Parts: sequence; structure tokens; C-alpha cells
Amino acid sequence: MSAARSLIDSRLKQPIEPKEFRRVCGLFATGVTVITAGSEGEAEGTTVNSFTSVSLEPSLVLFCLHRESRMHAVIGRHGTFAVNVLAGSQQELARSFARRRPEGFDGVPHHFAPDGPPVLTEALAYLTCSTVAVHPGGDHDIVVGEVLELAAPGSPREPLIFYDGTLGPLDAPDGPFGRTGPKDPAAGRNGAGRDA
Repeated sequence: MSAARSLIDSRLKQPIEPKEFRRVCGLFATGVTVITAGSEGEAEGTTVNSFTSVSLEPSLVLFCLHRESRMHAVIGRHGTFAVNVLAGSQQELARSFARRRPEGFDGVPHHFAPDGPPVLTEALAYLTCSTVAVHPGGDHDIVVGEVLELAAPGSPREPLIFYDGTLGPLDAPDGPFGRTGPKDPAAGRNGAGRDA
């Protein structure tokens, strides 16, 4: 049987509502990253939680990017990207990169890695990567990168967590993930899914 074929007989399969799929997948707590790419004057970034490591040898990672994302063109032109792992105090930065930033990286502390992509200086950790494959995945593409450089200059701070529609630090003083307030309307556009 092909890996791409469903194990469920299509006559028995019920359609899955996208909103319910997003709600249920949102119960899987994840970290939050900003994927950045480009060069000075052409840098772009987008908030993503669909990031994971793939392989130790070689060191591979992946993230999912909406097929209509502006990031595809930038990553395609440069062939590199950075994964910036956000700290608990960087909620506003995550929200900002979840929307299109007309001001670009103005006011965001960053530097450019030797291999090109911008790195968020105050991130908990970062990995710069060379794109090795892009696979179709429904309305998203799965971007695979080989790690070129990595560091965790911001540890051991609290990480930023996405859970059930809410962004927050791992240990918030007003309850887990700041759950006493309303759900975050800016979160929820890639993977299952968040992408600006």
C-alpha cells in the first residue's frame, strides 16, 4: 500500500471540518518559532509552531509553510533560513511576525548570520539552515533544512508556548499560559496551522 493512500475506506470516511481539526491539534502544546530569511533590505519573517527536528546525521529540521506564504519566494531566492526559538517574554514579537510586518525588522534586535539569514538576537535559541527539500503537504509545503549553525545564547529562560489558541510563557503568574485572559486572535495560522 502506498504511504500516501488512506488506511480508511473512502466510502466510510467522514469529512473533517478544518476548524475542528485546528482546535484538536491546538491541544498539542508546542514551542513557538519565527522563521526568517533574506538579506539586508529584503529580510522577511513569519511565526511558525510547526517545527521539529528530523535527523541527527545529517542534522535536519523541518517546518510547514502555507503554500501562499510570501516566505516561499525569499527562501527560494536565498536557499537559507533561520529558525528562531522564542522565549516566554516574546509574545508580542510572535504576534507581530504572525501578521505581515510592513516595517520589516525595524525595531527588532537582529543580526545576519555568515551564511545569510537574519537571526533574532534576543531569541532563546536559533538554527540557520540550508534548504534541502520542499515537499507538498495539502495547503502547506514541508520545508526541510540542513543545519549550518546553531546556538542557544538566550537559555535558560522560559520558552514561549502555544496551547489551545493561547500564547504564553511556560509558567505564567496568572495561570498556565496566561489562561485567565481571552484566546489570542493573532495565533493560529501555520502547521495546524500558523503562517502569516
